[in-house]
Amino acid sequence: MYVIGTAGHVDHGKSALVQALSGIDPDRWAEEKARGLTIDLGFAWCELPSGRAVSIVDVPGHERFIKNMLAGVGGINLALLVIAADESVMPQTREHLDILDLLDIDRGLVALTKTDLVDEEWLALVEEEIVELLNDTALAGSPIAPVSALTGDGIEELRTLIDSLIDDLPPIPDQGRPRMPVDRAFSISGFGAVVTGTLLDGDISVGDPVVIEPGRIECRVRGLQSHEESLDTAPPGARTAVNLSGVSANDIERGMVLTSPGWLEPTSAIDIRLRAVAGASRPLPHNATRTLHVGADEVQARIRLLEGDLLAPGDSTWAQLRLERPIAAARGDHFVLRSAEATVAGGRIVDTRPRRHHRNDQSTLQALQRLLDGSPDDTLLTVLQRMEPVRWSDLLARSELAVEEATAAIERQISGGSVVVLDEAVMSDSAVLISDTGLGALSARAEAIVKDYVNSNPLRAGLPREDLRSRLNLPQRAFSFLQELMTESGQLIVRDGAFDLPGRSVALSDVQQAQVDALLTRLKDQGVRPDTDAAFDGDLLEYLEAQGKIVRLKGGVNLDRRTFDDMVATTRVLLEAQERATLAEVRDRLGTSRKIAQAFLEHLDTNRITRRVGDARVLWRG
Repeated sequence: MYVIGTAGHVDHGKSALVQALSGIDPDRWAEEKARGLTIDLGFAWCELPSGRAVSIVDVPGHERFIKNMLAGVGGINLALLVIAADESVMPQTREHLDILDLLDIDRGLVALTKTDLVDEEWLALVEEEIVELLNDTALAGSPIAPVSALTGDGIEELRTLIDSLIDDLPPIPDQGRPRMPVDRAFSISGFGAVVTGTLLDGDISVGDPVVIEPGRIECRVRGLQSHEESLDTAPPGARTAVNLSGVSANDIERGMVLTSPGWLEPTSAIDIRLRAVAGASRPLPHNATRTLHVGADEVQARIRLLEGDLLAPGDSTWAQLRLERPIAAARGDHFVLRSAEATVAGGRIVDTRPRRHHRNDQSTLQALQRLLDGSPDDTLLTVLQRMEPVRWSDLLARSELAVEEATAAIERQISGGSVVVLDEAVMSDSAVLISDTGLGALSARAEAIVKDYVNSNPLRAGLPREDLRSRLNLPQRAFSFLQELMTESGQLIVRDGAFDLPGRSVALSDVQQAQVDALLTRLKDQGVRPDTDAAFDGDLLEYLEAQGKIVRLKGGVNLDRRTFDDMVATTRVLLEAQERATLAEVRDRLGTSRKIAQAFLEHLDTNRITRRVGDARVLWRG
């Protein structure tokens, strides 16, 4: 279902024309009717000669209500630029045309209204002015239809022209991810909250769970209407009224977005392709603050130009917007920037979750260009390289591609070797993906971490496996894949559960060897009553433990290995003889202190030699 949107100067007859086409008065408010002036968005629909129905969004033309105009114009497929024959082109005609141009709305027509007020010669002059006005805009070459809403002249011809133009419109996109920028929210007694807007990128059905962003307001579709007819399912492109359960209309504001759960994440920064209005009065400077209009939302934004310090009228550049508060927008959405007085620029969103970029960085600008006009394969690879390694479900959400399109693209990348799956679950949501270049960088990073660790800890056997996994922030399966890859390539070796560099050996200096000899002699002499208060070099203790020469217990208890083995044998004999023994009995049999006996038994419990039962120990039987 397609949507037509009006545009044009105040009092040029937009609402009257909509009523003549549809039989519906789009002015909803008493103030609008009293003043004869459209203040907010109006809505109507009509049936065309082909029998199909189209929605109509009527926007205000007065300069004071441009923000309301922008709330409604974003979801239209065909622009109906209204110009009064008696006044011709006026200031808001030009600004509305600039807005349509910035939003890339390139399908439309001009309704030349109030033709009953002028003669043929004047009408011809106005048509010439309109043709000149449209040159160098997205609507260049659009047809012009003279009409009079008062007399009805040209209305049927206009309806037929609209029908023929719709024949040439591209299909409504359906990415399977419905979202609807909310342009109205209200309550109906007995039904509750109702929101309206133009449904984009997918359909919704009665009973569907939905979420409203920003705010993550979870609710459910209770009912659907389009053109005052109840629906079970609303298709993409439809002007839709959604009755919601589980939420109050007071919690919903214009500019929020109703969508399916789990993919649209609000953001406070966006990367954009930015184009300045050709007729702007002055350049747009770096770090300027302007009002961003996207969907039905508006928010203050600081503009970080990524190329140069000024954007001249009519020129384009890359930029990043830092927003005053989060918005719910998607990659590919069009937007407009306004000052307090005028529309100054607009363009398209290319990334909704960007990092902060260095300005004038060519690699950043090239990546943004790939996101703007690249294929699905380029888009996925570019997004992947910004996030890698990443789970497939997260990459899919971040790419904002249709599921089928993204799945086909990632399968091509995997088969071509540009993308590697870091575990066996190739296309599950939890599968971890990385680009081939990213995998090389990850391997180099892992090697550097291990090298730095062993250089800083020369007496240790290597970096514990779990420590490296934690530093790389990888799931277990993905880390196991990396481990296998790096050990097969010879970058790293694994010894006793730790990563080490190939060919490295642990060697003691003469001073350290003397310290080790003294420590071992001391522990042997102390036997079952070692000094637990002595301060020993931690690296030397770890070295001796790794060499199997000492056993380290909790509480600073260090035992000579032979002493420890003798203590284990003595404890086994005791427990085999009387089946169970208390801490005190083990202490007395070993001839040690309570502190050492407790640390010793806890160590045996951990290693499944003994098992605690109440206040006693028994042998572990499996």
